[in-house]
Amino acid sequence: MGIVEETQVMKKMTFVPATEIKGSRVLTVKDEELGKIEEVMIDSERGRIAYVVLACDCFLGMSCKLFAVPWEALEANRDDYLLRIDKGVFEESEGLDDDVWTLTRNDLTRVYEQYKLHPYWEI
Repeated sequence: MGIVEETQVMKKMTFVPATEIKGSRVLTVKDEELGKIEEVMIDSERGRIAYVVLACDCFLGMSCKLFAVPWEALEANRDDYLLRIDKGVFEESEGLDDDVWTLTRNDLTRVYEQYKLHPYWEI
C-alpha cells in the first residue's frame, strides 16, 4: 500500500491520535475560525474524551481566552472541527483559568448544559 493510499485509509478511520486533534482549528458554521484545540481532556474513569480546551483567537478586541468544549459538540470537518455556535457567544462566556484546565463533574455538567448536551456519564 502506497503512502497516499495509506493516508486516505487513515482519514476514514474512526480512531484519531490525540496529537492529531491538538492544534486543529475550530470553525463556526459560517466558516469563521474560533481558535485551536489546545488540549484533549480524557475521562480516565470512563476511558473517553470528556472535553477539549479551546484557545479562542483574539477577536472583537477581547483578549485570548480558553474554554472547555464538550467533545460531542464538535464535528469533524476535513482537517478541522466544526462547532455549531455563533462566534459572539464566547464574548461574554466565562473561560478557564490560564493554568487550571481540569474541571469537576459539576463544572463539566454546567459546560454540557451550556451546549444543550446531556452529560455522557449520566446516560
